[in-house]
Amino acid sequence: MGVVRMILSLILTTFQFIGSFIVPGDSFDYISNSFTNTNKACYSERYYKLSQTKENNTDTWRNGMISGNGLQGVITSGAPYSDSLIYQNIHFIMPNEKVRYCPDTSDELETVKQSIAESKDIVDNASYDDVYSFHPGGALRLTGKWQPTVKYYRYTNYETAEVGVKYTNFSGTWERVSFTSQTDNATITKISKSTKGKKINLTLSFDDISTFANFENGSEIDLKYKKLVSESADTISFIAHYPEYKESELKNGAYATVVYVIAQGGTKEKVALEDVPDTQYCGKENPGIKITDADNVYLIAISDRDYEAGTIKEFEEKTEFRLIEKLTKKAIEIKNKYSEDDIFSYENAIKEHSKIFASEYNKVTFSLAENDSGVSNEKLIFKQMGKNKINNDLAERAYYSGRYAYLCCSGYSTSRLGGMWTGEWAPGWGSKYTMDANVNLQTSSLNTSNMTSSYIGYATFLLRQMPDWEENAKATHGFTDAIQAPVNTDGDKAVITETCYPYPFRYWNAGASWMLNPLYETLLCYGDVNIPVTNEFDLNKLKSVLSVTEEDLTDEDIKAIREKGALDLRSEILLPLLIKSANYWDQIMTPEYYTDKNGEVHFEKGKTELLENETYAILPSYSPENNPENYPSPSVANAAIDISACKSNLLMLIEIQKSIDENADTSYWDELLSKLPPYLYDETGALKEWAANEFAENNLHRHLSHLYCAWPMFETQDDDALKKACDQAILNRASENQASHALVHRALIGARLKDSVAVEDSLVNLMNHGIYYDSMMTNHDYDRNSCYCTDFTIGYLGIINESLIYSYSDKIEFLPATPKSFENGEICGIRTRNRCVIDSLRWDFKNSVIIATITSEINQTLTISCGISDDVKEITFEADTPRTVEFTF
Repeated sequence: MGVVRMILSLILTTFQFIGSFIVPGDSFDYISNSFTNTNKACYSERYYKLSQTKENNTDTWRNGMISGNGLQGVITSGAPYSDSLIYQNIHFIMPNEKVRYCPDTSDELETVKQSIAESKDIVDNASYDDVYSFHPGGALRLTGKWQPTVKYYRYTNYETAEVGVKYTNFSGTWERVSFTSQTDNATITKISKSTKGKKINLTLSFDDISTFANFENGSEIDLKYKKLVSESADTISFIAHYPEYKESELKNGAYATVVYVIAQGGTKEKVALEDVPDTQYCGKENPGIKITDADNVYLIAISDRDYEAGTIKEFEEKTEFRLIEKLTKKAIEIKNKYSEDDIFSYENAIKEHSKIFASEYNKVTFSLAENDSGVSNEKLIFKQMGKNKINNDLAERAYYSGRYAYLCCSGYSTSRLGGMWTGEWAPGWGSKYTMDANVNLQTSSLNTSNMTSSYIGYATFLLRQMPDWEENAKATHGFTDAIQAPVNTDGDKAVITETCYPYPFRYWNAGASWMLNPLYETLLCYGDVNIPVTNEFDLNKLKSVLSVTEEDLTDEDIKAIREKGALDLRSEILLPLLIKSANYWDQIMTPEYYTDKNGEVHFEKGKTELLENETYAILPSYSPENNPENYPSPSVANAAIDISACKSNLLMLIEIQKSIDENADTSYWDELLSKLPPYLYDETGALKEWAANEFAENNLHRHLSHLYCAWPMFETQDDDALKKACDQAILNRASENQASHALVHRALIGARLKDSVAVEDSLVNLMNHGIYYDSMMTNHDYDRNSCYCTDFTIGYLGIINESLIYSYSDKIEFLPATPKSFENGEICGIRTRNRCVIDSLRWDFKNSVIIATITSEINQTLTISCGISDDVKEITFEADTPRTVEFTF
């Protein structure tokens, strides 16, 4: 299917360009003259113009180039004479009519436990109440006069986060470029007159909401919206009032995109355009801005929302809006900041932004031997189609693309299912944050990728959710002083709304431990760090969850944190959160439900302590999103992921308590750790997904949750029997569909198991079908038959980092699972989980040599090895002093 889709795409694109006379012949010279480093840029020689008058298909916007700063963002189509800038805000979510709370089902817990212990099916009539759906901001249309085009490309500059289009016609060469600023929280666009001095003449307008893909598939049918242009034509705005659903916290809310327009050397005027046909439109007219004979045009765009915008009836009657006034004021401040003698300087704006973005992005480099950087994305993708070996040029570009996308999503939150971009209503799975695989895979390089904004954004994302995690533990289980992560969050609410038994997310036990694990690894990679206090989370709502005892933090405690301006990751975030999560595990396990030495689960009413050779039974227990072959309910007992996650949680907690106070009493947690049920193995020797003899394996499934012990944990490193069982489990498992997350997960586990064949097979299957769009962004499925999804775009970083460099405790291993296609190359800047930076790792399989330069941030002795050499070196490091090691094989 992927090859067919790619061929059809090429045919359609050819027809699209009939009459444009595009001649790409000397494209490399055209590209190389535009960038200082062509390895850190990508380009496409074709574009997909979004219709201005009818509903677009999803592929049209998905091929657009993207920029972002973790909060604001943009997607550009790059069409020369009818470009679209679809603005983004990572917090934009569309309400539905469902109730937004976690229903109290704790009184059902004992019945569910009894059913599992007796292997009885669990059924109910509960609905699957989904979270809110991510949605786009306003889509600005830039319309100019069509001319035949003789040369064209659109591009992304990964070092600067600039996305642009450059084309040549009879009037000269034209260029438009945009970036989303790290310093100013706005998307800034520059449009330049042609190289022959031809002036800019264009019309700015906002597209109707009915032109977005999937229109009428979601709640957007119940909103109201307006388009506004100031009389001075300084601003053009799009504002919409959310649907007025009774249970929605956004029922009085609105969202808006405001674009401040600067027409240097020309004129601008407000004009009336064709009437808007949408029934949701309540504006008096359809205004636009006509720009005439400008030398340069600059656009400063900001998108935001307002919870208190009044009723929808009041919205329909208004002509002035507080939200638009606020965003206009911000845009004017940005204009003034970079203007001198009333001349706006795009160069100064990008310079300030690049001080932050480029310094983060350039910390890591990755190069493979072939380096054919002159090839367009679509040609490079096509080269890989159907091949059983990884194309190194695509592998390198995919790494830079993934690093770019991840950095664009960092700082305020972490990446959604679709990163932070959408150009459609009701995107697949709502483009929510799914925390039983997708977020976890996309954060696999959170720390090794050496981008500080990634862990800051991730910590902020978790802190924003914590009050809801407390509510979940209480409502689903009746647990106190505990937290329980949901499977899904839309970014605003993290309560467990999906409670039906076919998807028993209320019994997702492992979530909190898995979600906290990346922040624990932040300590391993960076040491003690602070997380800034921002308005992205409410400290007053965190009084209970950030307390290490049952007593809440006091007002004085909160005031002290505010004055300090930051939270210490070790003592003020991880310590209390790991305690709350451990409390959850402690309360779910009781002696009444236990596992005997033969792996059978029992119930004994009134039992108060375990006997020798007995361990706790963890139930209900949920292994996403699978159920045993001989049992219809996913609510089971002793899921392997629960055993691993609980073990991981307790080990992290004990280590942190000891690191804060070496005399800390951890005996209670040590005892709980010793009573966890052991892993079990099936008749093939594979690790069982449920460590209870009553439940049979079901290997036709995409998830690999039961291999948590291998990744993200490290249990297989010093346990050959467990490693062998995990190897066999991978061989036994076959995905029932084409979901990319299944192969990303398989590759990460394969890297941790030091299985280069598993890593390469996963990557080949992902890359040779058609998963990529022309922008180098990816689909949820490797045959591109699903939704826009960054599981592979961003998850790819973790695969490469883990396959090239393993690190944990006092060990570093080079090339533990390197794909054989990577015959030689170099990676620089990766962080390790023992406070080192790999300044350079170079390998050459042909000449049988590996050379690495390592800088440790602390004084320590490490064991350094290589996966393809028997040589092992013990090296003592002095802080900040590089050491070079060499291996031959």
